[in-house]
Amino acid sequence: MGVLGIAFFTAVGYYIIVYKALGRKRLVKTQAFWDILFTICLPVLFIGTFSGLATAVIAGVLFSIFTAMTPSVDEPSK
Repeated sequence: MGVLGIAFFTAVGYYIIVYKALGRKRLVKTQAFWDILFTICLPVLFIGTFSGLATAVIAGVLFSIFTAMTPSVDEPSK
């Protein structure tokens, strides 16, 4: 599957968890915090191996892209 595939699914998983836990409005308000957390702090957990570190960094960048696109997406009507 490769590092990019694993990083993509990791970023999607993080995004879904944070989106469900906080909701859209709070996620947009705290976007910078989550971007910093997942891009810088997450690789510390995987510092033992290069592939784990690369996966965490790429997942953090993808998560930042997802959160940057969040404000432009309309919330579904209930």
